[in-house]
Amino acid sequence: MELTQLETLQGAFTLAFVLVSVLLGLSFVIKYFRKGVIEFLLVGITWMGIVSPYYPDAINFILILWTKNQLSVVTYFFLANALIPPIHITWMLAFTSLYYREQKKKIVTIFAIEAFIFETVYIFLLFIKPEFIGTQKGPFYTDWELFVEAYLIFSIIVFLITGIMFARYYFKSLSKEAHLKGIFLIIAFISFTVGTSIDAFIIGTFVAASELVIAIARIFLIIAALNFYIGFAMPSWVKNIFIKSEE
Repeated sequence: MELTQLETLQGAFTLAFVLVSVLLGLSFVIKYFRKGVIEFLLVGITWMGIVSPYYPDAINFILILWTKNQLSVVTYFFLANALIPPIHITWMLAFTSLYYREQKKKIVTIFAIEAFIFETVYIFLLFIKPEFIGTQKGPFYTDWELFVEAYLIFSIIVFLITGIMFARYYFKSLSKEAHLKGIFLIIAFISFTVGTSIDAFIIGTFVAASELVIAIARIFLIIAALNFYIGFAMPSWVKNIFIKSEE
């Protein structure tokens, strides 16, 4: 298999985004082991899971370059969507550490049930009738069935709404550092929504895939990953630059 110029660009940008996201997610996990703050573990796992739909594309890019082969349909479909439902649970655990603490058990249970239902149906179809999940039309493109697309839209909406609420929590504080966190998180969640929406719903529906459109989508996603990390981890060098500049 040979990649076109457009596919090469798409694969390269996707690989870059995945590498950045995994590294940032792992840095959260490391912070958890160093500081013992469970929220770091939850947001780290969540971010690495929420970007999982891009894993098979990144792997396919490497495989095609090195072996001229690509992932099997079953493996591709599994990596693309099977990791998303558990992330609903980890994210709700993190979210309810700030909001609706008294209803935490109920909220997490609701999302655990919907995650279990989707995961069960998805895995069943994956091994019995993968064509009921979607049709792979290229190394980096799959035409998903309606129930998969609906779940992806649901996931993006949940992530956006709760993410904005996360940011608002920090805006309520009188601390400049907290406000700074809120700003970076707002940028992260909006950028992620824009990037994933371009990939999933705009390309092929409203505009044709092109080098420019794909580059824009991936740039939004990379911006989202970096701002997500900064917003939650707030490295000292970022804090010093922005807070000192205001004093």
